[in-house]
Amino acid sequence: MQSVSIIITCGKQQMQLRRLLPQVLSLHYDGEYEVVVVDAMHDKDFLEWLEDMEVHYPHLSHTFCPSTSRGINLQRLAFTLGAKAACFDWLVFLTPDALLPSDDWLMHLADGLNVQADIVVGTVNYERSEGGTDRKKRLRQYWRQLAWRVLARKCALYRLFHEFIVYRREFFLKHEKFKSGKVKRRVWIDKSAATRITVKS
Repeated sequence: MQSVSIIITCGKQQMQLRRLLPQVLSLHYDGEYEVVVVDAMHDKDFLEWLEDMEVHYPHLSHTFCPSTSRGINLQRLAFTLGAKAACFDWLVFLTPDALLPSDDWLMHLADGLNVQADIVVGTVNYERSEGGTDRKKRLRQYWRQLAWRVLARKCALYRLFHEFIVYRREFFLKHEKFKSGKVKRRVWIDKSAATRITVKS
């Protein structure tokens, strides 16, 4: 089994992370995995909750975006800090509003990490939550998803606004800025229903 680092960046979605994190920390997985939370809000109560969770879950850690960051895209910084804090070969980026299909989600995902790829793009179901976005916006989200293979090859990760994407750590750190159009990126699309997450928009 591949060793995996799950990185969750959290800004104002602290309530969603409080729901997601216990599930992510209790996944059924035969290999090693860790969970890294990147905090961008510096909320004292939230930080205390995270530290308490770390006592009960040794494979959980957190880092944060410095509050003094100026002139920097915070999403880009959060992805980079999470990648640098991670220990394992594969980086799984999730957003706090993700809903995993089962506790075996990571087991199924790991089956696809054996392919000769640097980037694995997962698929997402968008469901309308109460007071959520309208149908047109959800259709735009689905349409954007069709272009993720191209975007993953040509754009930096922080520009994808992707709820579920996997990178080789070595590849991500080497090409984190993705400024060169000559960088060869081997992309694979994981269309398995067993790994498809749901996001309430």
